[in-house]
Amino acid sequence: MEQRPVRPRRRNTSRKVATKKRDHMNIADEINEVIRKITSSGESHQVILERAFGTGAADLWNACTNPQRLSRWFEPVRGDLTLGGRYTLTTSGTEGEIRRCEPPRHLAITWEYQGNISHVDVEVIPAANELTLLRLTHPDDHWDTYGPAAAGVGWEESLRALSRYLGGDARCDPDAMEAFAGTPEGQELTRRAANAWGRADQEAGTPASDAETRALRTAAFYLGGTGEEQSDG
Repeated sequence: MEQRPVRPRRRNTSRKVATKKRDHMNIADEINEVIRKITSSGESHQVILERAFGTGAADLWNACTNPQRLSRWFEPVRGDLTLGGRYTLTTSGTEGEIRRCEPPRHLAITWEYQGNISHVDVEVIPAANELTLLRLTHPDDHWDTYGPAAAGVGWEESLRALSRYLGGDARCDPDAMEAFAGTPEGQELTRRAANAWGRADQEAGTPASDAETRALRTAAFYLGGTGEEQSDG
């Protein structure tokens, strides 16, 4: 079996982090906040996520690139954070090069983890009704086993944390997000997100049975299993 997917940010599902305030969200609304797309060219497959935020382009860009703000909802980052420089996410050890930086519209970086190199592309797009759209594109290196949900579910978690942060919710930090993910509500959200990527997989031309199997396998991985419980047949 190929290497299992790397979650975009830290998650340790073997333990639970206590929180004083019970977390609630409308799961259906949360699933509908994200637009999921897949593009393919030969053996290369990319997942595309789009989510709208209730802030301006400059603020959204700053929240994604300012080290002090980034650590509040994603991971601490250090390095030469300029065009051509290299960054390191200190929790996961992910690192890479800043290939394109056009404030406040376009960021492109390499995503390097344990010898695997891919590319992440982020666009910030002003939208109607005082909203700003964030579009994130990332190749999926685990397509055969997990399908688009491998990268998609993890990045959805990160965009959910960003939404909380921009909304002034202190529960945006990684520990609080980890705690929520371990609750029954958080687990159900993970399952539904994986299923939503399974539907996107079908819409991109994957047979329904294969798409469903890969979505279930991804959900099992994110919920603390090996992801190998679902067979290929």
